[in-house]
Amino acid sequence: MRRRRMPLPQPDMNLTNLMDIVLCILVVFMITAPLMTQGVKVELPKTDSPALDEKKSVTVSFDGERRIFVDGEETTRESFTETFQKAWGGATDKAVLIEGDRSVPYGLVLETVGVIQEAGATKIGFLTDPPHKK
Repeated sequence: MRRRRMPLPQPDMNLTNLMDIVLCILVVFMITAPLMTQGVKVELPKTDSPALDEKKSVTVSFDGERRIFVDGEETTRESFTETFQKAWGGATDKAVLIEGDRSVPYGLVLETVGVIQEAGATKIGFLTDPPHKK
């Protein structure tokens, strides 16, 4: 009598089920990903910004040496409040324009903005140079 031999196990792996699951998950992510990145649709008003009237504004400047100027007049941090209030005069229609050298610390500018707001100014803007066109 002859004995039957048992077949040797095959080392192959069936990946069909795994591939089905991966493709289903991929489809779900492809559908939901665009929905996550959408924000609130807002239609902004289209206006031309008017040129600033320099007669109705006070300019506060910071140079590279951290000196403070109010309308071109140099002042110190201690006397800034008095100098600013003289130039501003408490007029609510006057804007305050802040221009600073890029080397001036952010904290110094924010301290000055805080003093300006305490004085009652609500129209505060920051002047910048337009970017260079390439």
